[in-house]
Amino acid sequence: MKPRVFEPDAIEGETGSRGGQNGAAALARSEKRQQARVLSREKRRKKQYRLIGWLLVAIVVLWGASTLLWSGYGALKTAASREMAIMRLKDAIEDRDVAALQAMLRVTEESVPINEKTLAPLFAYVERHPEAYEQLDREFARQRKSGHVYIKGLTSHPPVFTIHVFEDRYVFEPALYFLHVRVDDPEALLVVNGVKTEEEATKDPFVKKIGPYLPGAYAVTVVHSNGKKKTVRVELFGGARVHEVDITQ
Repeated sequence: MKPRVFEPDAIEGETGSRGGQNGAAALARSEKRQQARVLSREKRRKKQYRLIGWLLVAIVVLWGASTLLWSGYGALKTAASREMAIMRLKDAIEDRDVAALQAMLRVTEESVPINEKTLAPLFAYVERHPEAYEQLDREFARQRKSGHVYIKGLTSHPPVFTIHVFEDRYVFEPALYFLHVRVDDPEALLVVNGVKTEEEATKDPFVKKIGPYLPGAYAVTVVHSNGKKKTVRVELFGGARVHEVDITQ
């Protein structure tokens, strides 16, 4: 799966068009987006609460039936806790709650801290793509059904967030992505979201490896030795751990 790459000219044109709108129209659009987010959250909450409610009813039935079903009770209680953790994760992302996400996300890669700056691309992505929450639901459902263990560094197409138990609580390990950026100038520099990157050499001098990055939307700029620049937008949310980006086109 290739990352979605967008030319900056189209983005800038769109921004300029918005800038030409009067304040009332801009406010109306903002209110409309806010209403859509509220409705989307309510829809997700109702779906999650229905599942949790069913699990709680099943727990009560098992508790009353027999203590011999204790193992079944434990499994349902664990499932309910899991669904609550997933709901809190999605709410924290939508609310841009950095502190909550710092408590829920677990990244073993020291070069990728969890803070407001590194989470900004994730917030930007879900703002543009509210359907991302449905994608997360599908991925969590697959993890629940298959019980597959995703091994860091060996899984080529990991879930956006892998849920597992750590120190008696549910945590989420975000996928870490790398970019193989093809340029037409081996001396060119790469800037990602305004920050110059450290590049890793590859066998091809025209391909630069950068990363790792948390899920989200990124602006990748190539700065040529003559000062010329070109920017593309890359969206990392699912798919392969290593994404190919061609800035020569």
